[in-house]
Amino acid sequence: MDLARELGVSTATVSRALNGSSRVRPELAHRIREHARDRGYIANRHARALSSNSSRAFVGFVIPYVDTPAYSAVAAQCARLLSADGTQMILTITENDPRRELDQLRDLVATRVAGVVLSPSTGILPGTRELLQDLPVVQFHRGCGIDAPGVFSDDAALGDAVTRLADLGHRRIGYIGPSRSISNGARRLAAVRDGAAAAGLDPDALAVRLLEPATDHGAGAARELLHRADRPTALVVGGGTLSLSVAREVRSSGLRVPGDLSLVVYGDPAWFALHDPPLTVVSVDYPELARRAARLLVGRIGGDGPADDVLLTSELHPGGSTGPPPPGA
Repeated sequence: MDLARELGVSTATVSRALNGSSRVRPELAHRIREHARDRGYIANRHARALSSNSSRAFVGFVIPYVDTPAYSAVAAQCARLLSADGTQMILTITENDPRRELDQLRDLVATRVAGVVLSPSTGILPGTRELLQDLPVVQFHRGCGIDAPGVFSDDAALGDAVTRLADLGHRRIGYIGPSRSISNGARRLAAVRDGAAAAGLDPDALAVRLLEPATDHGAGAARELLHRADRPTALVVGGGTLSLSVAREVRSSGLRVPGDLSLVVYGDPAWFALHDPPLTVVSVDYPELARRAARLLVGRIGGDGPADDVLLTSELHPGGSTGPPPPGA
């Protein structure tokens, strides 16, 4: 085993330390675990390797969608990080279906995965919660109230976006975001309302539409808001999947951006920079999200005990899609 050779100890000592055995001196066990974490090793992998000559461990990465920059970028980065030492990541896509989510997790448990990174479905089932109790789990992007740490964005930059629009003169601002039944949906709505209050606007006067964040769901909400007699002069979108469909709907509406409508979206700035004009984007560092999730999972599997949530700071990237409201608005 590479760890044993690098540390000058036996493979049995490494195995005991990574699996929390009291037979290893505390200071030596700590040094082994620290070195293993730096190398990205996962304890269960080595336990199986010692007993069955297996050279590969498996971890699950369970997400509701893969057709958004956030999930696709983080899944790819996590796979690279975990495979660096021969750990295979199994990607499953639930389509936000709680029953499919439970079935997929049962399959992963049957595969004897060492742990799971989970972005839970909106209506996670009791059976899923029970199944996760005996498995090292890291929540990602969304939380579902289980006793496991997570890696999230603070989403405060959505409030900054509303304040910026108010500074430009906008008073009729619409918000399209994920349902409050999703943890990040509630957090993002709160940030938008806080931004409105900070700008001296009435948060209750915002035109808010909360949806299941699935492909094309944002188009209908955008269409409805843009056809109102008092249509918003600015739209803020609080989700990557919703942003894609809202941006398409705004383009097909014939409204000029930002002449007729200012638009702020959520996701990867590199993707939305391809829009004409480049869109103003609220984003989080997706590669760092992946690194934190992988590192946190390795620690959970290694038996380092409970860990706190990781909350990354979101950022507002101004683009060409925001400007003053149209004259007369």
